[in-house]
Amino acid sequence: MQEKKSDLDRAIYKLYAYYDVYTDTALSEKMNISRSAISQWRYKGVIPKKILSKYDQIISGENEEIVVEAETIHIAKGEEKVDANYIIGLQKEKIEYQKAEIDRLNAIVQKKQEVKSKPAFHFKTKCTYDCETKSFGKNTVTGDTSMTGYTERELSGLTGKEWSMMYHPDSLEILMSSIPDEIPDHSHNIWKHIMWKAKDGSYKMYNIESYYDKTEGVVRSYYYWVNGDIEGKS
Repeated sequence: MQEKKSDLDRAIYKLYAYYDVYTDTALSEKMNISRSAISQWRYKGVIPKKILSKYDQIISGENEEIVVEAETIHIAKGEEKVDANYIIGLQKEKIEYQKAEIDRLNAIVQKKQEVKSKPAFHFKTKCTYDCETKSFGKNTVTGDTSMTGYTERELSGLTGKEWSMMYHPDSLEILMSSIPDEIPDHSHNIWKHIMWKAKDGSYKMYNIESYYDKTEGVVRSYYYWVNGDIEGKS
């Protein structure tokens, strides 16, 4: 059974959707914070209170509020009389303008709500990792794996070696060369245009975002399907 999305994943998903982005790097630029700050959210499993407070309406999923500022008409006192019809006409013009502005803002809100249906990523893996032997162990895969041709259970059943052999040789070389001799306590990596073999023998291209925690001994990777099939030999 597919595990339920955590509160943290849901919160980040909503921020992704609101800003129409698909990576932590892009999200950090939109929110004007460092990418490492978002990495810390995932590492600690919680979003800081000041961020939750600032982005409460987005994260909680409440309807966005549209505020239209009202203008005040100042009428100077004096002997000159002011035509009531003139005042009514001004108010009518303002009401029509505000109605048009509300319609415009509603359209923007509607578009943002439609964007929220896009997935933040296609599927993710959670795999144990032994930094001494540099080997992967038990793996769990969740999400939309339809582009691979495999089910979640089938992918979760692959050994670390079997999973690695599914990469295109060029992509595997990129991944292996990025592993440092001295494994850090925790790390965050992004690889672009990595090819991984689907069940039908063709290669699919992904952007992969990976997080490692040495204390926990777990690597979490997020696979974003980039642009469909890339033909490749089995």
